[in-house]
Amino acid sequence: MPNITTKSLSKLGELLDSENLSYKKCCNYVSDICDEHLKANVGRYANNCKHRFETILNYLENQD
Repeated sequence: MPNITTKSLSKLGELLDSENLSYKKCCNYVSDICDEHLKANVGRYANNCKHRFETILNYLENQD
């Protein structure tokens, strides 16, 4: 596998932080939303954030 530059690692770290924060915010918002349609959409967005976070983390963990 190709080596990752320090700059790329930094950017991927920022993406991880951003996806994690988005996931946490969405989870908090879901508990406050009364509209079921909106609640479902925000819940799906939270799941997407979690999936992107896990994908990036998995990629980084498999770099040697």
